[in-house]
Formats: sequence, C-alpha cells, structure tokens
Amino acid sequence: MKNLKKLMSVLLVAVILVSVSACGNPSKKDAGNAEKTDAAMQYLKPEELKDKADDYLILDVRKAEDFEKGHIANAVSQDMDAAKNGDTAAGEKTMKAAVEGNDKPVVLVCYSGKAYAQAATNALAAIGYDTSKVYTLEGGMKAWEAAYPDAIEK
Repeated sequence: MKNLKKLMSVLLVAVILVSVSACGNPSKKDAGNAEKTDAAMQYLKPEELKDKADDYLILDVRKAEDFEKGHIANAVSQDMDAAKNGDTAAGEKTMKAAVEGNDKPVVLVCYSGKAYAQAATNALAAIGYDTSKVYTLEGGMKAWEAAYPDAIEK
C-alpha cells in the first residue's frame, strides 16, 4: 500500500509537469495552425463619398467583369477575386501596384462591404500600407446602386 501511494504521487507529479510544459510550448506541428487575424476595417457611407469622391482613390475590388458592368465614376478596377479565394500573394501584388505613389485616402468598393474588401485590406496591411487611410464603402456597390442609381458608369 505504501509503495502504491509513492507510485501515485510520482505519477501525479509527472502528469502535472507534462501538462504545464505542453501548455506554454506548442509543438512545431501546432505552431503553424495559429488563426489568421484579419486587418481592422473602417467604413465610409455612400453619402460621405458622393460629394467628395475626388478626395479619394476609389479601388473597385470586385471581379473585373462586374466592374465593367457598372462602377462608381473615377473608380479603378483592382480585381481581388484571387486574394478573396486564398491567393494572398496575388492580392498583395495587386494592392501594391494600386497604391504605389498614392497620397489620397483609399476607398474599397466590393459587393456588399465585406469579403473582397477584407481581402484587399489584409493585402494592404501585409505590404505595410497605412490602413488608417483605408475605408470600405459601407454596403459596397449594392448600397451605392440603391442610393445613387444614376451615378454608375458603364
């Protein structure tokens, strides 16, 4: 019985040591599984953009064929479909070219204000662009079309 108590004590200490060491030291296999964090986004309402569009670099990050069907005046097509679908290198290349030499705040226009704009914001953050100067059009092109159906270029 005395030996059983000693054995139980030793096992308890071993279990505690293994648990403590495992918590603070993820294995190499687990180290690559950290969740990707999206860059913070800030929004600009369509009415805030309407009369001040010339003050911004407007990047339409929807698919190029949808840009061709209709877009906000002076917007530049910067298709982020590949980045939205996981090709971060393509997204970074697209955004780097889009903002090179730009000194205006950027407005990202996507479909409804989330996935494509998030991919573009993440790419801008990854290339070191100051994302405090990056806005997403709240509600995306859907909101713009609803508010200003006559202010769409084709």
